[in-house]
Amino acid sequence: MKNLRTLMPLLGLAAALAAPQAQAAVGDDFFVMNTGDLIIRFEGSDAGYNSLISVNSSPEIFPNHSTPIGTEYNLGSFAAGTRLDVVLHVLNTGLFFHTGNGIGNIDAMAHANVFTDLTGRTFVSFEDLAGGGDMDFNDHMFSFATGTVGVIPEPSSLLLTLAGLGVLGFLLTRLRNEDS
Repeated sequence: MKNLRTLMPLLGLAAALAAPQAQAAVGDDFFVMNTGDLIIRFEGSDAGYNSLISVNSSPEIFPNHSTPIGTEYNLGSFAAGTRLDVVLHVLNTGLFFHTGNGIGNIDAMAHANVFTDLTGRTFVSFEDLAGGGDMDFNDHMFSFATGTVGVIPEPSSLLLTLAGLGVLGFLLTRLRNEDS
């Protein structure tokens, strides 16, 4: 019984590690997960400037002040593993901002927040001002259907998860040896 009380918090930790986690990161790249048509949906805008987006050189879509929330657009077929380069074109300033780490942006800063929620739907939101602006990432927002695109986790996140599982395995082995 004593070992059961010790084991319960460890089981809770294991369940937390195994549960699906939402991912969010400014500057992350994201990729097509399954080959097929890629549907994008406009989620809104809270920007003073006018902007459009394009994906991997597609036509510019979703004028942020005139597109109704929930409007969808089929970008066509993409192969699994394709890196997505979403570009925000800010019409008032003539600037273009790319998803990713910011190397392709005029100010070398990340301007897009990519978030995959617990259902698997991936949301992208942009900051439309050079130099970081107000960093609210709500100037042009859209999403991709559940499971069609995803963020590739940083290697450090994977290492941290593996280290946690290793410690958990060590503790369980130690508890098992104490019972013998």
